[in-house]
Amino acid sequence: SLTGCGQSGPALGKVTGTISLDGKPVSGAVIRFIPQGEKGSPSYGGTDDSGNYKLMFTSSKDGAMLGDHFVEISTTRISKSELAELKASGQQVPQGEFVAIPKKYNKRGSLTATVNKGKNQIDFDLTSK
Repeated sequence: SLTGCGQSGPALGKVTGTISLDGKPVSGAVIRFIPQGEKGSPSYGGTDDSGNYKLMFTSSKDGAMLGDHFVEISTTRISKSELAELKASGQQVPQGEFVAIPKKYNKRGSLTATVNKGKNQIDFDLTSK
């Protein structure tokens, strides 16, 4: 018999949480969980105006692979034309003001997290210093 991922894919844990900087929620942040093992696909999420995120493994599957991950968090300024395109396409657009996340949080190895089976609440309270 064959074992492995099969058509359903790897086992995933649901991951939600909040991202804050110096105690204030960060809207418009992009978060990425990258499996620390040799194989595996990263999961992505974005924060809403309250700093809440939910990780997506694919466009139709939420969650992240089980195990240890490197975590990268960043924000980018969106130009007015990009903002107009996002709004026109019906995507959620962050309303809060732009907050620059220190570059150290977008380097592999500075943040880590473990995803377990079931629901995971993983919050990141970042500091600007």
